[in-house]
Amino acid sequence: MKKKVFDRLVEKELKKFKNYVLDDDEFMIEFLSNMSIDFDNYITHDTVFGDYFGMHFYPFWHNPNQEDFTGIIDSYMLEYMVCTMYTHDPEKKFRYMLVGASSLFLGILMFGEERERDIMFHSMINLIKGDIDRDYSIDYQDTTLQEAFLLYDIYTGGKNHDLWTPYVTKPLSSLYQDCMDNILSDDVEKVKMLLSDMLEYHVKQSNNDSFVRSEFTFASQRVFPTEILALIHYRHTQGKSIDFIDDKILSVFVPYIKAGIFRPSPAVEKARNDMYVLLGIG
Repeated sequence: MKKKVFDRLVEKELKKFKNYVLDDDEFMIEFLSNMSIDFDNYITHDTVFGDYFGMHFYPFWHNPNQEDFTGIIDSYMLEYMVCTMYTHDPEKKFRYMLVGASSLFLGILMFGEERERDIMFHSMINLIKGDIDRDYSIDYQDTTLQEAFLLYDIYTGGKNHDLWTPYVTKPLSSLYQDCMDNILSDDVEKVKMLLSDMLEYHVKQSNNDSFVRSEFTFASQRVFPTEILALIHYRHTQGKSIDFIDDKILSVFVPYIKAGIFRPSPAVEKARNDMYVLLGIG
């Protein structure tokens, strides 16, 4: 894909961050001074994580660097904290929707450790059950939702396979199935072609503003293609080269996937660990 195509998407979705100055954002400054989360304030984290993502992704896109990549990871951890608090909150003070959770799950499968992956898995099951109770449809069964569950199965030896299969009744789309089947292939030209096809699909869906028909509703989902990066990350974890990926968009992320520096910043890590203490998660 030509970089200018994705550049337009980034500019459209994150235009407010083109001239962003943190010193002018009092709300963000206050948040950064205390990221602790509890049952009374986790809605604030839900409000903040999108801007946190944008203030790091926009400069990363124009000048890739580890500091802003860590900021992107931080934003996923902040959203993960919101999702975790929501599923543990008996009062459900606001609605956390499944529409954003599949991409989050894929991000956690890349950036999280075993504990985060397991917690996110059970959060997904709880969100699905909640939607069923509301008589809502379970969207993205043939794309991002099922991909996330399948990758989780791979990483965990299928230990919770029987917990998610009753809720996913559609087969993967042919594109997603081909990518899952061939991501570890030694035929690198085929892998490149499939990843390119996925990116074309991603951009097409990112220009569709219906969350029923598009898996990518929020800016963070549209400019950071977790469903593709998670597959590249999986290939890398299996000892397969990803150096051949030369797509102008995907190649930007390859060095950071290879480096594997996925630890969040100290402030976000502390807030996450404090949340575990609050929820009694060992």
